[in-house]
Amino acid sequence: MTTHPSADAPVVSSVAFASDDPLAIIQSNIDFLNALFGEHLWAEEVPADALRSYYVDYWLAQVSNGDCSQFIYNTQWNKQVVALVREGLEAMGATEHLAIFERSAQQVDGMTPEQLEAYYASDYFGDNPTRDTLNAPNDAFFALEKTDPLLVKNAAWLRAHPDLVVLSADELEAEARRRGAALPDRAIREAAAMAAEPRYLKLIRLLCEHAGQTLEQVTAADPKRIHDGEPTVAYHFVTDKGHHHMIDLGDRALMFHGDSTTDPVFQLGEPEG
Repeated sequence: MTTHPSADAPVVSSVAFASDDPLAIIQSNIDFLNALFGEHLWAEEVPADALRSYYVDYWLAQVSNGDCSQFIYNTQWNKQVVALVREGLEAMGATEHLAIFERSAQQVDGMTPEQLEAYYASDYFGDNPTRDTLNAPNDAFFALEKTDPLLVKNAAWLRAHPDLVVLSADELEAEARRRGAALPDRAIREAAAMAAEPRYLKLIRLLCEHAGQTLEQVTAADPKRIHDGEPTVAYHFVTDKGHHHMIDLGDRALMFHGDSTTDPVFQLGEPEG
């Protein structure tokens, strides 16, 4: 790569671009955006059309997994997300899907703020009449998916995008790092992101630091871990020294190598703050 892509250009990998599977190019776009977010870029700083594809796919996944009501419940009808889905569907010519999305929008618009807050605070999987009402567009959505899959339409739009940039995996990774390094206030953003991290991740970072290891990735949470006869949650992660897991006992946190349940690598008392 001799020149840097425009900040407005969607970026995908050459492997994904060469694939016949429509999911490949969609997932590659998602992966690059997630890499940019991991480098502390904000939504308004990433390619707008890439973000539109990202959220159209998110809407598709939410409705496919849990019906129209789930998208509304999980996003709380966030104005930015709603606008991106709407703009994306318009841009890719998904007019019938857009009509279904607008049916959900009409339902939400017809609810009072109090009704919406009650829905967001409700048990989604229990007895929920509001959820059932918001699923009214389901049949039309699933019928349309059989004849005009949105994944295929999204992938075709992204592939034909006039500004699309195709990079090797190494170039893609380097480009994400370059954009992150160019942020003038990166240190401030990093500090804010770390301060907002959940307790388990702060504990893992502290354990790795005290153990002289570099955290590479948190991989999974296992709610079936037993310690001293009591159930707890094990958080698995990978460092430069391999696979480990951590358990949080409240007043202390223990780091174990691999799946071992004895001889912790390091034990940490209650962290300050």
